[in-house]
Amino acid sequence: MKKSGMVKYVIPSIMGVASLYLIPFIIAQKYAFFSPGTSFTDIFSNMGFIISIKNTVIFMSIFIPLAVIAGFMAAFATEYLKLSFWVQAAVVLPITLPASSVSGFFKEIALSSILENVNGLFVVGFIFLWSCIGYTYIIFLISLKNRDKSIEEAAYLDGAGTLRTMFSIMMPLHSEAIVLAVIVSTYNSLKIFRMTYAIFGEYPDYRMFMIQNFLHIKLKGLDMQTLMAGADILLAFIFVLLFLILRLEQKHKKKMSL
Repeated sequence: MKKSGMVKYVIPSIMGVASLYLIPFIIAQKYAFFSPGTSFTDIFSNMGFIISIKNTVIFMSIFIPLAVIAGFMAAFATEYLKLSFWVQAAVVLPITLPASSVSGFFKEIALSSILENVNGLFVVGFIFLWSCIGYTYIIFLISLKNRDKSIEEAAYLDGAGTLRTMFSIMMPLHSEAIVLAVIVSTYNSLKIFRMTYAIFGEYPDYRMFMIQNFLHIKLKGLDMQTLMAGADILLAFIFVLLFLILRLEQKHKKKMSL
């Protein structure tokens, strides 16, 4: 960055992030560590927190991999089947829509009699996939367009089918794109709260109750001790998840280089 002269452009960004996010977050830690009230051990006896963590983990475990796989398969189909412009636009268009528009569209569907008996977590998951697959699709499409075609041609000559080539050869070769897609999908899974709040309100069905709902309720009630304890646990969970993803990607790169 020093050689390219980019440091002077990055410093204002770092200062902005520090002043708007890092410094206020560090100052707020006094509520979690130095104020009397809810501690990290007490919060795990809070049933609302337990339900929200459980739903969040289940949601991320199911729908983040689905978003990554669906984005890759859509990009693979676009590259090999030469899908029309309108099909590609249909995949990408949801990411350009405002959250309020998406929420208004799904509000009538989610509250209709058709979905009354459907698990609310899968309703939220469907909204997440519909609105976020476009990100993973673009990531994989760019990666596929810069691929080495000779490797897959050799696989086809050796008798490998389309599905085997896709999952056993192409996906491992695009591990960096997969890591980026997982990180972006994780970020978008935390943003889904905006849409679920607009559709289902402040107190959704307990099967849709996520960690963001829990933190929002505590913030509204100014329960800063519980809020900061929950936020710290969520932050630690995200850091551990990202660390594991990056470690797996590094091990894969070393294995591929041998």
